[in-house]
Amino acid sequence: MLTINDILKNTDSKLLNGNVNTIVEDIIINSTQVKNNSCFFGIKGNNTDGSLYYKEALEKGANVLVLSKEYEYNFKGYEDRVVIITKDTTKVLQDLAKYKRSLFKGPVIAITGSVGKTSTKEMIASVLSQNYKVLKTEGNNNSQLGLPLTILRQKDEEVMVLEMGMSDLNHIHNLSLIAKPDIAVITNIGNSHIKYLKTKENILKAKLEIIDGMNNDKTLIINNDDIYLKDINPDINIITIGINNKSNIMASNIKENIKTTFSISDIDNLKVNGPKNLIYNALFAYTVGKRLGLSRSMIKKGINETNNIKHRLELIKLNNNIVLIDDTYNASYESIKLAINYLSKYSNRKILVLGDILELGKETKRIHKKVAELIKSSNIDVLITIGKHSKIIGKLNKDIWLKHFRKEEKAREYIKSNIKENDVILLKGSNGMNLVNIVKFLKDE
Repeated sequence: MLTINDILKNTDSKLLNGNVNTIVEDIIINSTQVKNNSCFFGIKGNNTDGSLYYKEALEKGANVLVLSKEYEYNFKGYEDRVVIITKDTTKVLQDLAKYKRSLFKGPVIAITGSVGKTSTKEMIASVLSQNYKVLKTEGNNNSQLGLPLTILRQKDEEVMVLEMGMSDLNHIHNLSLIAKPDIAVITNIGNSHIKYLKTKENILKAKLEIIDGMNNDKTLIINNDDIYLKDINPDINIITIGINNKSNIMASNIKENIKTTFSISDIDNLKVNGPKNLIYNALFAYTVGKRLGLSRSMIKKGINETNNIKHRLELIKLNNNIVLIDDTYNASYESIKLAINYLSKYSNRKILVLGDILELGKETKRIHKKVAELIKSSNIDVLITIGKHSKIIGKLNKDIWLKHFRKEEKAREYIKSNIKENDVILLKGSNGMNLVNIVKFLKDE
């Protein structure tokens, strides 16, 4: 349980008004989400400064406010509230999370990677929840704000499972210093964020920052089938997992279809609701579970009971026996390849709705052409493209290319009118393409 005194002692901030013994609960950074007795942090963003919304937070019942000192405030009528001022509210939030982490005695597992962070996090959390109370990152709240907010939510949980995202060097370094993980996982190295980091070598360097907050006797678990990860040699204990390359922990007896079954070491009849690639999630979860002393039955139950994750190969049944596969959360070359392979398992007519892959910089044209080649060698029946760059994919697949749209809102009615009974339709694109709106439209119709 944190108090105002904890904030003042462990961050660069000053008390403007209020009692130092006031308990800090329910930390919120969005003024519209404030409730009675919330602690509101006015975070400065790209477009506005949350501190300017202090009145709204007060009116909604915030009893503690952490605000930027660069503004003048009027607290008339709210003299009973606690107010802290600081030069950098984001830094105060992060430093407070670092302090909260120092009080936590249970294990902390951190996950990063170009593809599969969230699904791996969910499976690890599912396994560990068979024996522990687990605090996990909600959704993909894995940023410089999201991770600290997750840690600050900790109450009676015994294990933390934290996802770490980044878009540039030093991002994961900072998160690792806050979280101080005991076990770290790197899923793979792909093209995500190559616009900013330029090369996969730089992406690898950025992902390896996850070990910066760890002690040398802690554990890093890596995907040994990834060409960029298999030869790393940091000064830390490494456990390798894999399907193809010889690794410490491997899967066997793999039977891939709409659902994939497999074995890991001494556990048979494991299953994932999706393609073979999801076995890597299970390998990571198995390894973490073993490290934390879970039994075989607990690990098996945790893996087999992992639910579909929203917008990641999420299966949705529509009318007329139509299967909608919602994979709209984000896109990279690697994840599109996986999605196409998964779609190819169906025997029904297969429709792929594909949006642009964003944040590729100079690699944009080359990678979209690579996606076009993937589709050309697949058994997809119908292709619909959306966005500025995906048009090139259609032009290189004219035999199955049905239509192109610049914006998703223009495509909704057309897609609906072209779906037939028993079709399987998969939607995939970068988050900024908003293809999730098409999913909502098709579900609501």
